[in-house]
Amino acid sequence: MAFGRRRGFRPSSLSMNAVPAPVVVLGKPALLRALAHVMRDETKAQKFLQDVLWDAGFDDVPDGPEAFEVFVREEVLPRLLPLARLDEVHDLVRRTIGEEGSLHPPPLRAHGAPPAGRATTPVRRPRVVVVEADDGRRLGIARELVRGGMDVEVLTEPGQVLSVDAFHAIVMRLGRDADHVIQTLAGQRTRAGLVTYDDPAQRALLKSTIERWPNDRVAVLPFEAAAPLVASRVRIVVA
Repeated sequence: MAFGRRRGFRPSSLSMNAVPAPVVVLGKPALLRALAHVMRDETKAQKFLQDVLWDAGFDDVPDGPEAFEVFVREEVLPRLLPLARLDEVHDLVRRTIGEEGSLHPPPLRAHGAPPAGRATTPVRRPRVVVVEADDGRRLGIARELVRGGMDVEVLTEPGQVLSVDAFHAIVMRLGRDADHVIQTLAGQRTRAGLVTYDDPAQRALLKSTIERWPNDRVAVLPFEAAAPLVASRVRIVVA
């Protein structure tokens, strides 16, 4: 759905008094303001944008409207998704390029690769929920998944999962709180895949979880599996 755009029509007393659509200002200042709004800190926003520019091989934010939109979609959004809530990402899109028709970005390009052309066909991307209390580990897993072409919702507590809209897979450690989520999702006959960990102290719970999960898309990883291995198992359960 496009925001900030209206088709031509004959003015009327109603339309003349209507609230005008927001004006979208393109460019680096607008992007920095939007990032600062998401991160609630101008310094963090500037550092984030500097990292994006370096990682993407750009000297500065592109000036032209089309190049700017490609930059936001292909360089900024994939790196922002692991760090922000989806509603905050939607807000950044509205503030910078004014539309959300293809919000979900393609996988990250390799460092220094030439910019891709503007996408014309929206791509369906798996949505993955990552539940991880450790900040560094949560960010690492989310980055791997985004680079692999997936949308990610990052959470710190299992109970938050039940408030998330439809998803294709969940990455979560087992435990008492997680077991309640497992039981609820199993009761709903979820079609999502599950990626979890083999904790020697939770072997009985692991066996029970596998037996209760309503489909065979379950992957079990070593307790401290690295982020690339986690991402590879997610790809299997969403295939």
